[in-house]
Amino acid sequence: MKSTTPVGISFVIPCFNSGDYLIEAVDSLIGQPHVFPFEVLIVDDGSDDESTLGAIAACGERPEVRVIRLGHSGHHAARNAGVEAARFEYVMQLDADDRLATAPELLVDGSYPDRAVEILRTHDHVAFVHTMSRMIGEFEGLTISSYPCREELVLRKHHVPTSIVYRRDDAIHGGMYDPQVLKWGDWAFAVNLLAGRFRNGAHNAIVCISGPLHEYRVHSRGRRVSNAAISEFDMTLLVVEKNLDLFQHHFQRDGSAEDIARDVLASKPSRLDDLIRMATHDVEQALTVARQREFSLSSPFECLGIP
Repeated sequence: MKSTTPVGISFVIPCFNSGDYLIEAVDSLIGQPHVFPFEVLIVDDGSDDESTLGAIAACGERPEVRVIRLGHSGHHAARNAGVEAARFEYVMQLDADDRLATAPELLVDGSYPDRAVEILRTHDHVAFVHTMSRMIGEFEGLTISSYPCREELVLRKHHVPTSIVYRRDDAIHGGMYDPQVLKWGDWAFAVNLLAGRFRNGAHNAIVCISGPLHEYRVHSRGRRVSNAAISEFDMTLLVVEKNLDLFQHHFQRDGSAEDIARDVLASKPSRLDDLIRMATHDVEQALTVARQREFSLSSPFECLGIP
């Protein structure tokens, strides 16, 4: 059954004391060559930093922007609040310190949001659309997972970027972001979305728009969730338990959630796996990434949390 929500895209930006780059993030969204209607939702997760509050207020004066204010509830709750408040049928999340690419040479075929919306509205079998990510800031270059994704890879713990474009209804039916999953939340969200569609009998194709059209900021200021010391097995187990039917179907076994969670982690791609898959997609791109990482898969830039 088709959604009755208007066709267009809602951009959700959760923000907690991360206003240094917020205006730049918002500008990058508004500055896209849009065809479909859009809105920008800034979800203020209880910020108390004056510069952040000033940036949120400045952004809130723009007609394309709505501000939703929460008490400090956490990153996942802020993301969910944005999805729930979204006015349009399609949604994309963007971290407050990241941005979409605005270089004209990357947008000759249209913006990433417009192209993603067109794919989703005309292909019901597509679960979500993603693009590759280029790192900016303290390190420049593509992330090592910059190659087309598919459902099998997601269920085997392939990285899923924050910036996927998906149907709002699919996110809600799948269970949204799980606040219990303290790390790898974007991966868990994607699994929830795929599992919800699986239960409804839908196909789960995934489309990649190469780009790179998403820009991921690498910096050592503030605290990123990706740097937190949290058990990956515990977080994976939570996701498997919640979506055991999909994992059992994929792994073709009736094993326990614990056994399947171990299998999921055992099949997680190494940096070498990622580089080989990238080379299969684009060998020149893979060679460039290898050079950028100084031919080391255990990168000397690891301390920056570079994906």
